[in-house]
Amino acid sequence: MEALTINGGAMTVRKFNPIMVQPESETPDGFYFLSSLDQAIPFTIKTIYRYEKGGDNVGDVLKQALSKVLVHYYPLAGSMAISPEGSFIVELTKKGVPFVEAEADCSMDILGDVRVPDPDVTSKLIYSDPMAKTIVETPLLTAQVTKFKCGRFALGIGISHSLVDGVSGMNFVNSWAQTARGKPVTAVPFHDRTLLKSRVPPQIKYPYDDFIEVTDTSDTESLYQRDPLVHKLFLFDADKIKATKEAAMSEGKVRSCSSFAAVTALVWRARSEALRMKPHQLTKLRIMADVRPKLKTLPEHYFGNAVVTTASLCSVGELRERPISFAVEQIQKAVELLDEEYVRSRMDFVDTYRPQLSSVGTLVISSWTRLAYGMSDFGWGDPSQFGCGYLARELCVLFPEGEGKKGMAVVLALPLSAMNAFEELVQV
Repeated sequence: MEALTINGGAMTVRKFNPIMVQPESETPDGFYFLSSLDQAIPFTIKTIYRYEKGGDNVGDVLKQALSKVLVHYYPLAGSMAISPEGSFIVELTKKGVPFVEAEADCSMDILGDVRVPDPDVTSKLIYSDPMAKTIVETPLLTAQVTKFKCGRFALGIGISHSLVDGVSGMNFVNSWAQTARGKPVTAVPFHDRTLLKSRVPPQIKYPYDDFIEVTDTSDTESLYQRDPLVHKLFLFDADKIKATKEAAMSEGKVRSCSSFAAVTALVWRARSEALRMKPHQLTKLRIMADVRPKLKTLPEHYFGNAVVTTASLCSVGELRERPISFAVEQIQKAVELLDEEYVRSRMDFVDTYRPQLSSVGTLVISSWTRLAYGMSDFGWGDPSQFGCGYLARELCVLFPEGEGKKGMAVVLALPLSAMNAFEELVQV
């Protein structure tokens, strides 16, 4: 157990051996279909929940509740497998979920803001199977409860993105929390993912800018190789957002502007400049969007991925030199594409061509502002904070500014020199 130096202090975490938690009663067996939306993201989402109160029995309570809730969310106790067609599929092995209890030798204050990812902290607070070397070997769900000397605790979760998106993942955690409080599960998951099966024959009706290959004409990669990657959080308060909206609408080209569009436009422009992209460099903005409201056939508590990206592509010169209304307009046009036919056509496109996504010149925006993490009360109150334990270098996550506030918190990763430039450009 090596001590981790963080925020001017030291933290040592003692992890006990994992216990495999299985559903407490009989669940289906066989194989569990994954849609093309599930297939596209076979990696682990890592999240950390920070709780300001705890108890000696917190580990036992969460472990027992997990066994109960897995009866509803039984695929999470299975294993990833490869189908005869070469696609990912879940084998309902009832292998169970690795559950770890841990103790930290310090106060939880040392963690600081858990919305900002720190790979070293993540490794201390989220359990990863050291023997798992491939996607197939990686558990679909892991859970770790870390108790701190101050009596508070953190919950670290690793969950397969092929099993959940943000909404499904949050429904699972909130259902687990309800169970821990002795309440019935209100978001009973709907498991038939064949509702999002690709059409035969495919009906592809749109081009998809998401998959256009962008050339690194600015040699941005050398910047990533030369500088250390740093993570940082920026607060855009209500006044900053209001001023950006007013600037976007001042020319009359944009009639309305959401807070999401305003903040995304600011980040897209500033990040492109901070990375020293040349004017002729193409830059791609990919927006992750929950399409449940667009897919009328999906039941309310559909369990699985119902997120697609819509994209905008332009030159860095256009983005920088034209008014902020240009960026806002590009964002709005991309979002307006999202209807049921666009989504169905995109799934057909992906299944037909199996295109690869590249991070070159690309910013991916994921908004967590509407995820109901405030309902994750396991009996000791709602979490005070919720953050991602890992952030891909092209990803930017939007959080609420804080309780009772109307701004947004933006978390992103950049090479050190670019982060310093970004901070000056956004002037937060």
